[in-house]
Amino acid sequence: MEKRKCRVGICDDKPEDIERIKNALQKSFKEIGQPISLLCWTCLSGEELYKAACKENFDLLLLDIEMPGMDGFKLAEKLCRDCPATYLVFVSIHESFVFDAPEYDSLWFVRKGNLERDMSRALRKYLRVTSFMGVRYRLKEGFSFRELLINDILYIEGSGHSLSIRKTDGSLLKKYGSLKSMEEELAGCHFLRIHKNYLVNQEYIKEVGNREVYLADGNVLEMGRDRKKEIREAMLRYTRERRRP
Repeated sequence: MEKRKCRVGICDDKPEDIERIKNALQKSFKEIGQPISLLCWTCLSGEELYKAACKENFDLLLLDIEMPGMDGFKLAEKLCRDCPATYLVFVSIHESFVFDAPEYDSLWFVRKGNLERDMSRALRKYLRVTSFMGVRYRLKEGFSFRELLINDILYIEGSGHSLSIRKTDGSLLKKYGSLKSMEEELAGCHFLRIHKNYLVNQEYIKEVGNREVYLADGNVLEMGRDRKKEIREAMLRYTRERRRP
């Protein structure tokens, strides 16, 4: 499988903390098991990072908060305005700053005192809320396994103990199992149960009708009679979570 690139900028005024953050980042990506090629830029000041961000189109930025000159919050304010597609994660030794972080639409708050654990959570959140990369699911085929990216799944149809996995390229994969167990396995990955027989990737839901759900590829799936309100509310939450300023 070809690796996809993730461009990450790290900003901290202490070189030793930059190295710690970079190591935690690399370790977390490795543990999560994504086929991603990680490209890192490091900067010692907010001014330097801002100039780099305007040129490099970063996917993710890790920002220390307390820095001389342009601090992390001032930097985030400029980035939200000028680089709205870039996701921000604050990193700080002061846990009290966590209450100010949401004001800048940050994705997560990483504590330097709990760096590796928080970094892993931040990256998992990043992978969930972006279409940049999906979680991988191991699909059993006989006595072997193959990798299947969650973002390559359009929807899953269940019938008895048989599952049909429709991919975004139009192909179909078959496996044994129940839709309920698949729904549990994919919890947190933005899949929505729209019908007793359908589990749909919210990324590809275009419109929720009265009795059907319209998908981005033109497919139209039946929706459970009593699920309309629940599904529309779930899609509103999903849209708000993904929206950037």
